Amino acid sequence: MRRAQPALAALIALAACAATVIPARNEAIQADRNDPVIRVALATSAPGAAIGATGSWRVYAADAKTLLYRPSARDSWQFEAVGGRIRGVAASGMNMAARSGGVVLRPVEPDAFMVFNGKRYRGEIVIAPAGEALLVINRLGLESYLRGVVPLEIGRRLEPEIAAVKAQAVAARSYAHTRIRTSLGRPFDVVGTVANQVYGGADAETSMTDIAISETRGVALHYAGLPVDGPYHASCGGRTAAAGEVFLGSPDRPYLRSVSDRIPGSDGHYCDIYARSAWTRMLDASEINASLERYLRDHVSGIRGGVGRAMAIDEAGRTGSGRLAGLRIRTDRGSHVVRGNGMRFVIRPSNGEILPSTYFSARSVRRANGDLERVTLTGRGNGHGVGMCQWGAIGRARAGQSWESILQTYFPGTRLETLY
Repeated sequence: MRRAQPALAALIALAACAATVIPARNEAIQADRNDPVIRVALATSAPGAAIGATGSWRVYAADAKTLLYRPSARDSWQFEAVGGRIRGVAASGMNMAARSGGVVLRPVEPDAFMVFNGKRYRGEIVIAPAGEALLVINRLGLESYLRGVVPLEIGRRLEPEIAAVKAQAVAARSYAHTRIRTSLGRPFDVVGTVANQVYGGADAETSMTDIAISETRGVALHYAGLPVDGPYHASCGGRTAAAGEVFLGSPDRPYLRSVSDRIPGSDGHYCDIYARSAWTRMLDASEINASLERYLRDHVSGIRGGVGRAMAIDEAGRTGSGRLAGLRIRTDRGSHVVRGNGMRFVIRPSNGEILPSTYFSARSVRRANGDLERVTLTGRGNGHGVGMCQWGAIGRARAGQSWESILQTYFPGTRLETLY
């Protein structure tokens, strides 16, 4: 999970053109249940979509009521965008004429799954044209969605760590519920990647995470009587970050302030069990120049023409949690300061990976003529650092802390209340 970046905003803008042909939330999905429906974008610009099911299924028009086709059990279809419309071709030879609106694909049996590109999904699949591509959405109940999220976000855990799994379920539910409430006018609520929460559908489900979700059903974080989101990250490196340190322009949220992960009576931290808590990156001048040329414009304004050759990269202060407040980047064409989480995206090694965290120090080495030779970054933690530290939660669970205590530690001042 990470905070949305410009690439995600662009995907949302592209998909918005499909909003008029995507049906609204289908309340039939939540018949006999109380959890809200969530719309998960599985693909925002797919060239095609291979669709099937584990049983009989139906193709409906965009209103989710008008029946168009009755595919037989295990009948597979290929959908594609043609001139801003959607067309379907069945393996059995049946063709769906190109349509300007979206289609809703729904299994007949309640225990059957839809299949998209080889993966099984609960609920129904919605497909709509998005320009010359397809927008593919999985629409299902929130609790069913969590079954495909929690295993991928917290990883495979052992029984003594169940409290961390339950804390993860509540944090993920809180995050998703907030996105449902704030996505009005958009064709989907979340994408199924680290840009929001990683989602693997029914194939990702495990018995332990199913139990954790069931035993915390409907529980979400609340602050001042209102439901709030529950951001999380892999490892805080010893101390979490306040939201404003990392997400520039973020409003002051007292429940997202910096929290120590230190184990009482020791110099260690609960998240020290994370094998990659400490990290080092060494970048030579060519890597830095290539990275700045490709990514710097996304995080600073006013750059015209080329970015230029890097001359110096220096630290620009520290935040209250000890993280780097900013990087001062000087090139032969100007000077720029990158702050907050953007630092992770601007300075990248040649493989394109973002930096693990903003909890690092930077040391530059220059040649005899003063040119930049390389930069060494030495840091701790993995992720944006705001909210729940997942490895810290696992360490706390091993130490016997309850899931309620874990959540109220990382989200101080919150209450755990039932949404439905």
